[in-house]
Amino acid sequence: MSAEPLEPVTPAPVADASAGADIPPDVRSLDLKAKQRVYHDWEARNYDTKFSISYDQRCIDYARDRFRKVVPEGAGFGQVLEVGAGTGFFLINLALAGCVDGATLHATDLSEVMLEVCRRNGEEHGLQIATRQGDAEALPYADASFDLVIGHAFIHHLPVPGAALQEMARVLTPGGTLVIAGEPTELGDKLSWMVKNATWRSFRAVTAVPGLNSLRKPSITDAGGTATDEVLARLEHEVDLHTFRPKDVEKMARLAGLTEVSVVTEELVANWVGWSVRTIEGAVRPGLLGPRWAYAAFHSYLALHRFDDEVLARFLPRELFYNLILHARKPYAR
Repeated sequence: MSAEPLEPVTPAPVADASAGADIPPDVRSLDLKAKQRVYHDWEARNYDTKFSISYDQRCIDYARDRFRKVVPEGAGFGQVLEVGAGTGFFLINLALAGCVDGATLHATDLSEVMLEVCRRNGEEHGLQIATRQGDAEALPYADASFDLVIGHAFIHHLPVPGAALQEMARVLTPGGTLVIAGEPTELGDKLSWMVKNATWRSFRAVTAVPGLNSLRKPSITDAGGTATDEVLARLEHEVDLHTFRPKDVEKMARLAGLTEVSVVTEELVANWVGWSVRTIEGAVRPGLLGPRWAYAAFHSYLALHRFDDEVLARFLPRELFYNLILHARKPYAR
């Protein structure tokens, strides 16, 4: 959902053996899940940089705060699975925050390359993560295998999100907990799109002034990427499939057989500022913005997040806020 891809990465090109030329793959004939896999395999090597993912106090606090909005202190888990785990952002930061102490950690994703990065990220922080490539709509695990199943910003990529919720419910033990965070709401996404679009247009207008054009980020090929990179980067606009109304997510969870279902939402003004910042970061020449920019942007986000939570959430409907967090439990057998 970003304005455009950030720093290019360079996967091994599809080469013409006779000419040595970079022949971009024809992705038009691929089905949706194949496009998802190809795109995320390509993006995995640069994913953490693109989304400013880290495993320090900033992201540890973010993951913990999302989790603690729906799961109280003191809850313990033996087997934990993250579905759509990507490079391990949510699972690893929750572990570093102490939210899943003593648990055996598992991760699955459609992209094996994402899982390779996830395993490496875990090892770098003293965590062993058992990974298994798989489809969220047909999880490669036995029934009742996990006490906690989590996900972050992934069901909006899935063709049938309800099928994934049914699978996540299937692999939960009776009494087990489901937490999915970071999913875009329908109205919140429309509002953020207007902010992103206005920011993008303003940046392009300002940098059209003679002498300021050099502030713009070069194209992927101008930055040293290949024709393959150009083709795969364009898939970003095909892999984001859904936004959600909170009540519809609650309904999907109940239809999956889950109980104690609730959706909370967060980020309104903070989200607008966050997307403005990301849009500028995605449009400006690499290396131009420094640590002062990052520090100011992050602390502005924190202040506005508190304003959203402590003020706006008291009287504005939850549908206006951008991020939703789903919490549910699997009932005990009767």
